Amino acid sequence: MTNCAAQEWLAGAKFEEVLGCDASHKNIFLLLSNGEETGILLADKTPFSEDAKTIGKWLKTADLTEISKNDIFGSYSIAVDSKLNLLKSQLIYPANERLIAKYRQEEKFVIRETAENYENITKPYIEKYQLNLNWVYNCLEKKSEVDKIVFEDSDKKNGFMLMQDIKWDGKTIENLYVLAIIHRHNVKSVRDLTGSDVKMLENIREKSLEAINLKYGLRKDQVKAYFHYQPSFYHLHVHFINLKYDAPASTTMSAILLDDVINNLKLNSNHYKFSTLTFTRKNSDKLLELFREAGAVEK
Repeated sequence: MTNCAAQEWLAGAKFEEVLGCDASHKNIFLLLSNGEETGILLADKTPFSEDAKTIGKWLKTADLTEISKNDIFGSYSIAVDSKLNLLKSQLIYPANERLIAKYRQEEKFVIRETAENYENITKPYIEKYQLNLNWVYNCLEKKSEVDKIVFEDSDKKNGFMLMQDIKWDGKTIENLYVLAIIHRHNVKSVRDLTGSDVKMLENIREKSLEAINLKYGLRKDQVKAYFHYQPSFYHLHVHFINLKYDAPASTTMSAILLDDVINNLKLNSNHYKFSTLTFTRKNSDKLLELFREAGAVEK
């Protein structure tokens, strides 16, 4: 969808529902409608830039309104130039029920997935319900989002493409977020990794960290690299974020550190084939429903 088309669609859209709102991450997910069509708007307040020139600009344009004053302590609301207070957003259009469910806030429950659970419940779920991966292949084949490529290793076995994540504006280093997407099509998640993949993972780690350092100036010890489990899409990819950034789903029960995966596979080539992996799912999630039906978790 072009910028003009997106602008036109949004201008004619009607607000339907707040799917979710996170005060700590300062974002909101809105369900919209435009005629017979449904869309989702994801809006995030961008973090403050630490760039001296940018700070100088918003200080000069700051318009203070006093809230309260006590001796030397004053509380104020501050209005700054709108260009210095932009929202980072994504517009998903048209949106189906599965995408709407993905962004709707709900109570979550813990799933402890054994190797047997994976084979009998999760794997069939992936094969039947996984989201379309055409957008991933379009990126890897350079049919779209070419401007977001940070680095590429074109090797078919161990290579990958490092890209700016759609959630990142590509400029604000404080919330840097890039993805390394492997070229191979036969690896869905950490469950498929074995000791034979260590070389690929080390290649991703070293070359991605080097590329991030060269392009964005962050040292290796300022970057967090991890997998999601379960991932949002089933084509192996690694998340790289600024260590300062508290990105959604970047902590326990959502993320597995790349360093830990490499270490575990060196110790046991089949670690992720046989381990029990713990994660959470929303109450209405189809995978949780299947685990409940199988008696693998409480109903």
